[in-house]
Amino acid sequence: MKLKIGFIGSGNVAWHLAHALDSAGHTISQVISRNENHAKELAGKFGAFFSNRLDTFDTRLDVCLICVSDDQIDQVINALPASTCIIAHTCGSQPLDVLQPASPNIGVFYPLQSFSKHKVVDMYKVPFLLEASNNRTFDRLESLADGISNKVSRANSETRLKYHLAAVFVNNFVNNLFDKAAQYLEASHLDFSVLKPIILETASKVQELTPKEAQTGPARRGDIETLTKHRKLLANHPRLLELYDFLSSDLGQSEE
Repeated sequence: MKLKIGFIGSGNVAWHLAHALDSAGHTISQVISRNENHAKELAGKFGAFFSNRLDTFDTRLDVCLICVSDDQIDQVINALPASTCIIAHTCGSQPLDVLQPASPNIGVFYPLQSFSKHKVVDMYKVPFLLEASNNRTFDRLESLADGISNKVSRANSETRLKYHLAAVFVNNFVNNLFDKAAQYLEASHLDFSVLKPIILETASKVQELTPKEAQTGPARRGDIETLTKHRKLLANHPRLLELYDFLSSDLGQSEE
């Protein structure tokens, strides 16, 4: 069934979902964003109406996807006119019932992925975690997700939050470690790109092995000599040394 879809928000998530849903045959009808230029840019890809005002919300939409930061959802919901269309947010950390004032037909349409606007993502490989206030709404959201992903499942608010937390560890925290490694090497005029093959290999291994099975390194082996050499190199980087010691200690505990 071809649906008339609107977006509130025009950032990375909205950008990727809008293109995927358009490719699946749905009509992107409206984009509302605080930044009118961003709304215009995204809406222009589909000939959609754009605005920076929530009072222009089209209540005749089949589905409205709220793609704003988690802490802005309340503000959006409180400003929307009454509607019976399906209204769903795309956040991992917010519960379903935050949407209750907006419509009797509410849901969560959460793609568990990190999106960057100009980095192509194979949406069919992205897990979608869904929740809804009633069966009809869930069926409609499930059909929408099935058209763009091969990994669609039901998850209540508590389960989704746990996945979101775990995703912060494997994505945000790990990327922060990449950044720290890059800064350390750059300070020595060394090339971070030399590490890219091992980064890819690490990500590849956990597709086949458990993280515990894939773990290697001096702390895992109990290699005290190498650990000591590393700590000497970090003597002038106290925050990095503290992080190195904490992570090494934790790996040592996992060895027991």
